[in-house]
Amino acid sequence: MSAGKTLGYIVAGILIFAGVFLFLAGLGQEYGDPAWKVYGGVAVAVGLVLVVVLARIRVPQGPQEIVQKIDLSGQVSMEKLKCKNCGADLDKESITVKEGAILVSCPYCGSTYQVVEEPKW
Repeated sequence: MSAGKTLGYIVAGILIFAGVFLFLAGLGQEYGDPAWKVYGGVAVAVGLVLVVVLARIRVPQGPQEIVQKIDLSGQVSMEKLKCKNCGADLDKESITVKEGAILVSCPYCGSTYQVVEEPKW
């Protein structure tokens, strides 16, 4: 919550508090002035409107950045990837991650397949 919004809530609380006392003071028969009821009612109304306006203000959020990290288990050694269809060597531009699955696209024959990690038993 920003400092301006907090200050607005404090001002609204003071207006409502003072408005209630002004309205109650206007109800007194001996020393009460009928104009105080109007002042108190206006102060309470302004305070309530201020609370409603402050509650509806939303702070715009910036774009969210999604970072996907792949955790590899055990020893990892680099080996050349070869296309299962034509046997051509594949480079790193041929590998993409879509919806959590590792996909390989061969630029030579156009085949696309998913890389499956099989356990070493």
